[in-house]
Amino acid sequence: MKKRKLTFDREFLGNPILKFTKQNIGLDEDILTNIHKHLENKLSRCPRTYAMRFDVHMPREAETRDNRLFSRFQAHFIKKEKRAGYDPDYVAVREESEHGKVHYHELLLLNGKKTERIYSHIKNANEAMNSAMGYPAGTVSGLINDCTKDKNGNPQKNGIMIDSGSHTAENEEKNCFKRASYLAKNSQKDNTAKGRHEIFASRLKPINRH
Repeated sequence: MKKRKLTFDREFLGNPILKFTKQNIGLDEDILTNIHKHLENKLSRCPRTYAMRFDVHMPREAETRDNRLFSRFQAHFIKKEKRAGYDPDYVAVREESEHGKVHYHELLLLNGKKTERIYSHIKNANEAMNSAMGYPAGTVSGLINDCTKDKNGNPQKNGIMIDSGSHTAENEEKNCFKRASYLAKNSQKDNTAKGRHEIFASRLKPINRH
C-alpha cells in the first residue's frame, strides 16, 4: 500500500477542494499538487484556458491490469488533440476497484481560444480508444465517460472557461480546482499493485514571459 499524505481540509494552497466527510475519505496531497502545478502553468501560458474532465474505463477483455492500454489510448488521444490545435495538457489518475476493474480520471486543459465545449474532445477520446483497442471506426464502446451526469444519473456541468482577463477569472479558477480535486480522493487507489504507476501528467512547459 502506498504511503500517502492526505488532507481533510476545505482548502489546499488557497483553493477550495471537495470534502467526503461522511465517507471519511481524504484527498491525496501529491495529486492535488500535480493539479495545481499544471493549472497554474497552463494559465501562465494560455490566459484563456478551457478545463474539462472525463473518465476512461478499461474493457473487461483487457488481458492485464497494467497501464499499457491506457498509455496507448493517451498517445492516440493527445496526438488528435494536438493536430486539432487545442494545445492539450493533462493530469490523469488511475483507480482500481476491489474486483480489479481499472479506470482513470482525467483533467484536460486546453487553449480556450480554440474550444469552449466538451463534445469534440469526447469524440476524439472515443476514436482514440477504438484505435487503442483495434475496434472498427465509429464503434461506441462505452469506455469513455463524459462526466455530464453524477453518480445518481442527474445532469451535471462539465467544462469551465477560465478567462484571465475577466473579473470572474479567480472564481472560475477556484471552481475548476475544486472540481478537479475529485481526482485526488483516496478511494479505490490502494488496490493498485505496489510500484505500478498511478499519476500520469503532461510535461510542464516553459513560460513565455515576453
